[in-house]
Amino acid sequence: MFRHRTSRFRNRRLDLEPTKWQRLQQRSGLVLLLLSGLALTFALYKVPQYYYNELLLNGMSEFANTHLKECDAIERHWKSLPVLQFVRRGDEPEVVAFLRQQPLVVAMLDRFEGGGLWCREGDHLVPPKDPALEQLYLDWMSHAEEAQRFEWNPPRELDPDFGKIASLVLLSDRWLVLKRWRPGSPEVERELAASIPPGARIRMGIYRDSDEKRTDLAPQEWGADPHLQADPYSLLTISLRANWVDTAFGEGWSSGIVGIMADRKAHWKILRREYWMAYSMSMLVGITVGLGMWLRYRSRRRAMLDADRLASMTHSLKTPLAILKLRCDSLRLGHLDGEQADATLIRIGDEVDHLTLLIENSLRVVRGGAPSSPLGKADRSWFTEVVEDILPAFEQEGRELELDLASEVAKAPLPSLRAALLTLLENALGHGKGPVKLETWRNRKRICIQVSDEGEGVQPHQLKALGKPFQRLRESGKEGFLREGQGLGLSLLIQVAQQEGWGLSFASAPGQGFQALLEVPALLQPALAQRKQA
Repeated sequence: MFRHRTSRFRNRRLDLEPTKWQRLQQRSGLVLLLLSGLALTFALYKVPQYYYNELLLNGMSEFANTHLKECDAIERHWKSLPVLQFVRRGDEPEVVAFLRQQPLVVAMLDRFEGGGLWCREGDHLVPPKDPALEQLYLDWMSHAEEAQRFEWNPPRELDPDFGKIASLVLLSDRWLVLKRWRPGSPEVERELAASIPPGARIRMGIYRDSDEKRTDLAPQEWGADPHLQADPYSLLTISLRANWVDTAFGEGWSSGIVGIMADRKAHWKILRREYWMAYSMSMLVGITVGLGMWLRYRSRRRAMLDADRLASMTHSLKTPLAILKLRCDSLRLGHLDGEQADATLIRIGDEVDHLTLLIENSLRVVRGGAPSSPLGKADRSWFTEVVEDILPAFEQEGRELELDLASEVAKAPLPSLRAALLTLLENALGHGKGPVKLETWRNRKRICIQVSDEGEGVQPHQLKALGKPFQRLRESGKEGFLREGQGLGLSLLIQVAQQEGWGLSFASAPGQGFQALLEVPALLQPALAQRKQA
């Protein structure tokens, strides 16, 4: 005889422990949910930052375009020279005026009047006093003249102050002029005051390219308002800024501008407001998505639970209604004498009360009023009462129902167990032949309930198809107690067994009848229960 198991027995205490496949499904679902949650959280966290960076870049681009003319004016002043004719003593009015207009000029060489080098001292020119410095300046000017370029920056190997001071040699028809930009010096401040147009709301400065990777940069006093110079810290950290690589200051130097303090505060206020708006919208989206998923989960769980309860209630009414119809037919056809008719009417009234109570409890459960199936004790007398309800159907069909009930007690939801037992007996009556036998026995922690008949049996492939909705194996057109059904009885029984943790299996073979085995938890003996509690 072939056996097909549709549900495995689980102890009531272990109902919360899923199977290996369920654990795998749960873990896979949790992993996918975790990954999607992390992806959503990462996106919601990054979107405000991306939006903030876009605002910052757009603000910097707009700031640079707005003050492009001021930046050009500073660069032109750095690379330009007013006309200067002759230097005789170095303190001529023309020389003083020239030096005041060019605060960064440190040395000059007349290419035609003997090639003498003049060094700056205040607002006039004097012969060089430091031979080493004189030789350095002459070397630079010699290389600049050989290069035949209007502007020339000393390379790293020729500049002992490389990276500290930006140097520029300008070549004109008569003069070789050396300018030096020392960040933070008063000369740079005067240079900016002379080159920045009046009313401009910017501050300018230069910095080394290597400063972008430094972590020890700190604000400088000369880089704060009201100074016109901007220190490297401000040029690299302030939000309202514009930076660019500029070859006018030599190798490795970059220049930049920043807004004045009032404009920076206004710009920062706008950035902060926009960032928090984006962050709030991101949080709102995250909360909305999470709440929507939670509500969807709750609604789907509630809908599935209500559907299962309605289906279970509908099928639970099927057999009692059929029995009521049979007894009503017996009364209507006059098959019973007076005393039997009175007893049958009393039984009909009791069964109507039972059905009314069952319907009321089921509706209250569907509406969320109370739990549906409290645990009860199913002993030998309880099984006998259930059998008495369907016994008239067996008598009407001329079939025999044998009982072999053990003394052990089962502990299960009695309405669900009653519906399951009636479904098995009804299935044996409608699809089997010969006597039907109901047996119960104890096997460790479970009570085994077996319903068997001596019918023609089913094929192995048909045995595996049992329990599928709308799957019917009986011959069409067969008349008897039960008419042709929709194949929902065993399907609902399997669902109930899986939900309650009952074991359910079917065994059959052609010509060997059919057996249905239901395994439910057994009631612990008092001594064993006390030991477990201890």
